[in-house]
Amino acid sequence: ESEGLIQRSEVSLDAYAQCLDGLVLQGGNDIAPETYGETPLHPDWAGDRVRDRYEIDLFNAFVAARKPILGICRGCQLINVALGGTLYQDIPTQRPGSLAHRDAVYDLNLHCVTMVPDTRLATLLPDPDGYKVNSVHHQGIKDLAPGFTVEAVCPVDGMVEAIRHSGTAWVAAVQWHPEFHKPELGTLNDEPILNDFLGAARAARSAHTP
Repeated sequence: ESEGLIQRSEVSLDAYAQCLDGLVLQGGNDIAPETYGETPLHPDWAGDRVRDRYEIDLFNAFVAARKPILGICRGCQLINVALGGTLYQDIPTQRPGSLAHRDAVYDLNLHCVTMVPDTRLATLLPDPDGYKVNSVHHQGIKDLAPGFTVEAVCPVDGMVEAIRHSGTAWVAAVQWHPEFHKPELGTLNDEPILNDFLGAARAARSAHTP
């Protein structure tokens, strides 16, 4: 930044992907409906097209560099959209009768998720009765992107809660926020998910170290 003006960095996204061991796509603003070929159903759901474009380009750079990618909340939705999936712009509007996936209490809104059998996530989190997670979103995956498998769902309404790329790329994502883990509320201990990602990052570093 210079004299109040923001200047584009000379560092390319490919350079970031080459230098870093992995990418975490975090939560934040809505995905713009135009990013997945729709128009906003309400002005409040217009999203952030600039951030969408930047993060999709960043995602593609890390995929090309064969570095692991973990998506969280918006990041889960972004990954799905980046590879051809779509979203519900607003779950209450487009899926009437669904569970409340967002509330004024923010990270204290909780519900259960169950893992899909025979998936990587079910191996990491094997309790067949499921786990309690925070729920801080009003958008959600509608059409799953090609090449992905669903790894967790909300058993009440079937909303997709976790996805993973079924090919050679290490790309996984969860709809909840692992960083909001609150043991006193009995929420899921997400260490197995985070350690799995960190293990993939270490493997990527080893593979790319001369």
